Amino acid sequence: MQFYLRYAWCMRSFDHEDLDRRLENYYGRYRAGYSSGTYSPGTNAPSQADAQQRGDLHNMCDLLRALPKSCKIMIQYDHVFLYTNQLTTLEHMSQVEYIYRWLVGEAVIAYPKNTVMLQNPVHQYRTFLKSRWWDPDTSARIKKFLLGRQDLFRIPRGFCEKLERPGRLATRDHHFVDHDDPDLLLMLSLVCPGIINKTLPIQAK
Repeated sequence: MQFYLRYAWCMRSFDHEDLDRRLENYYGRYRAGYSSGTYSPGTNAPSQADAQQRGDLHNMCDLLRALPKSCKIMIQYDHVFLYTNQLTTLEHMSQVEYIYRWLVGEAVIAYPKNTVMLQNPVHQYRTFLKSRWWDPDTSARIKKFLLGRQDLFRIPRGFCEKLERPGRLATRDHHFVDHDDPDLLLMLSLVCPGIINKTLPIQAK
C-alpha cells in the first residue's frame, strides 16, 4: 500500500519531538534566507504546516508505530509505503481520512524468505554489517582484517573503496561481505564485537 501525506518525510523516526524539530528546522532555513535577502518571500518559501496538518502527522506517527513488526514501512518524501501480508492492516489504514491518493497492490514473491538470490553465485553466505561509526583503533582493525582477506571475502567495490580511505570508518546496514566459511564471522566478531547485523544464505536463481 502507498499513500500521500504532506511532510511525511518528517516522520522517519516515528518520534513526536523529532517530527516537530524537523518541521521547525525546515522552515528555519527559509526564515534565515529571508533575513539575509537570499529568498523572495512567497516565491521560494514552502507552505508551513498548519495545526491540522501537524495533528495529522502526529496521529500518523502513532498509527505507524502501532503496526505489526512484520509490516515494513518506507517513507520517501511525501509518500508512505507499507508492505504487509495482513489485509486487516491495509483495510484499517485505508480508512484514515487525511491520507490521499492511496493505492493497494499485490506482489507475488517467488523467492524464499531470508535468502539472497543471485545469478551464478560464487559464495555461500552474505553477512550484513551494523550501521555505526567506529573509533580510530577499531576502524583500523576492521580495515586490516577485511582488506587482508580479500581471497576469503568478496567485498563490493564501493565498500572496498571506503575501507581503503584513511580515517574513521562508518559502516552502514547495506554494507555486506560474501564468504564461504562461517568461522570467519567469529574472527570478525573478535576483531570488532557487535559489527555483524545478520547473515543470510546465498542461492542461485
